[in-house]
Amino acid sequence: MMRDTKIMVVGAGNAGRPAAQLLNYVGNEIRLIDQKSYSELPQKAQDQLENLESSGITLELGEDPNESIKWAEAVFISPNIPDNALIRDLIRKEQNNRDLKEINTADIGRILNSLVKMPIVGVAGTDGKTTTTNMIFHCFNRAYNPLLFSSLQDSLVIEGLIRLIVSDTENFDLAVIELPHGTIRMTEGLEIAVGVVTNMTPDHMEEFDSYSDYIQRNLSIKDLLHENGILVVNGDDPILSQAHLDDYETIYYGLNQPKTIEYDGEVYKSTGKTRFNLVADQIKDKGMFGSEFRVKIFKIPTLICENCNEISCECGDFKRKYTDYQTTNIKISLPSTFNIENTLATIATTLAWGYDLETAKACVESFTNLKGRFEKIGTVNNVDVYLDAAHNPDSIEMLLSSLKVEGRLIVTLDNPDTLTIRNKFKIGQILGEYADILMVSAKNETTKMVDTDAAEEVLRGANLSDQSMTLDVEEAIKQALQKAVKGDLIIHMGPGVVNEYQNVKNDILKALFPM
Repeated sequence: MMRDTKIMVVGAGNAGRPAAQLLNYVGNEIRLIDQKSYSELPQKAQDQLENLESSGITLELGEDPNESIKWAEAVFISPNIPDNALIRDLIRKEQNNRDLKEINTADIGRILNSLVKMPIVGVAGTDGKTTTTNMIFHCFNRAYNPLLFSSLQDSLVIEGLIRLIVSDTENFDLAVIELPHGTIRMTEGLEIAVGVVTNMTPDHMEEFDSYSDYIQRNLSIKDLLHENGILVVNGDDPILSQAHLDDYETIYYGLNQPKTIEYDGEVYKSTGKTRFNLVADQIKDKGMFGSEFRVKIFKIPTLICENCNEISCECGDFKRKYTDYQTTNIKISLPSTFNIENTLATIATTLAWGYDLETAKACVESFTNLKGRFEKIGTVNNVDVYLDAAHNPDSIEMLLSSLKVEGRLIVTLDNPDTLTIRNKFKIGQILGEYADILMVSAKNETTKMVDTDAAEEVLRGANLSDQSMTLDVEEAIKQALQKAVKGDLIIHMGPGVVNEYQNVKNDILKALFPM
């Protein structure tokens, strides 16, 4: 482990900050540099940087990096720094003249892994990560003292784990962590016991050279598996069902309803030949009130050693224990088919951990909705108003296709773009298929900028007879309420529910219950 070294960390974002904190904690002198000045960084980053500075890390923000490059004995470059960035050229020139070690994400992961003494469940994929992560945590919370990191708690995995190590706080039995595609890069070198992949629909594609790159980034969770670890993947997904995972102990779950993905002129289809370990059938869809279904459990690999009957086998002769065929009926309160999939992923994980089926059943049946996931905000004049984080074409369609509404479906949407540019015309087409009335807010809740072009593109795709653009969420909800009658349902969706949950919710509440 590197100690007593002068290290320059490049990038004050979500990768650079935790790297700087960890490298400082293990005994190095750190300078954290960024081309942006302190005032140009988001408020959350500013708050965290103040804590880093108080721990002895030197901040050089918006300054000439040349002096720090010459000072450094080693450098860590945040993975989101472009290959053609000037700072990389300056560092390469310095490396040509002397020995300037480069620390990578795998080095950070290995240091972290040596300090984290608990088994980890990691959840990756495109849709359903947050719900699945929190459902797994809920199940483990019955028998263990688990640690949770997910976007719902606004907690970044690496930063959170490092804060835990640095603060030397309460000991946890295990960790359940959500792994968005950006976070996975920083977990290289960390070992996980169970890796879940929910699905692989295209999103954030402007950050990747191709869909193949996006797939490989998310599938890199397999490279984090402990030697006795287990993958849990959605067998209905056309990418995951053909991902060549034969070298890994893998649990396939699903509804045995093969899916198709279309992207950039290509069509990806499931073969329909997946050998499922968990299947849901006999589904009774109760719309907003959840669903009932039968789960058939075939042979399931567990983390438990037959010889020592322990998850963290130390007997030196690990022999995996498997479960037998069994069935049970499940009743969940979460709406839509994709929450059946999330439930199956959770059951698979708990069975792999050694839970019996009836305990797993009790756990998932007692799990209720999360904030921002089909969350009921209020009722006005016999019209229910909900909030949901669906914001890309696939997640929007999965949600809306599952809703059974007595009257009309009224959708309000915040700007689909964040720092990610999405296919707004396609989003509009999907909304046009399911919604009766549509209001689109032009405000980008993440950047706080108003983008009428984005809203207009959604409306062009929807092409409804009753649709309009507003400048913010509050006005969109007000207009929806003016049009709604008894039996209608209003649902607000968009990335703002993820990135600015409280602000969006407050805007909805102001529209529902004006002072």
